[in-house]
Amino acid sequence: MRYDKQHKTAIRQRILDMATLRFRSEGIAAVGIANLMADLGLTHGGFYWHFKDKEDLVAQACQQAMQSIDQQWQQQMQLAAPGGKRLSVAQHYLSIQHRDFPDTGCVAAALAGELCRHTPATREAFTASLQQQLATLDSAARQDGSPSETALTPGTQLSLMVGAMLLARAVTDPVLSSQLLAEAEALVAHHSGSAPD
Repeated sequence: MRYDKQHKTAIRQRILDMATLRFRSEGIAAVGIANLMADLGLTHGGFYWHFKDKEDLVAQACQQAMQSIDQQWQQQMQLAAPGGKRLSVAQHYLSIQHRDFPDTGCVAAALAGELCRHTPATREAFTASLQQQLATLDSAARQDGSPSETALTPGTQLSLMVGAMLLARAVTDPVLSSQLLAEAEALVAHHSGSAPD
């Protein structure tokens, strides 16, 4: 049976959506093509109508997930009070909700340790998406208008948020986990001239 282009596009998107969830939740190495396709009620062989190989899927899934996070940041910035855009992004990122649901969260916090061992093409896709997130944080800083000598650079803020989230997910002590997130948020607030809620 031959399917039209719209059907093929919809199937491809279903595979991408499932992969973005499962890679972040289980890790890239733990997700096989056969079980991913089986979960969708599709055949293993059908995967290759949509993606060259697993590495191609990893690159595209990471891009899609990171674009989604960047869109969330843009929404947070629109809702933020004047001068509070960077802090609003940090509060959204460093939330308990984000910590407890890695399958819908940041690719860097969930997968950077694995991605550093993937192909240059996959890492380039990750790099391009990360650069877009840095540009979003830079835009937030410019809109906040804080003096550059006191503000965190976009790279420092992103590294702080990702590191805090990574550690908060890894520890077994819930008090320590929350403290790590709160301290990172307080540091962003201090360097952006905003007070946390």
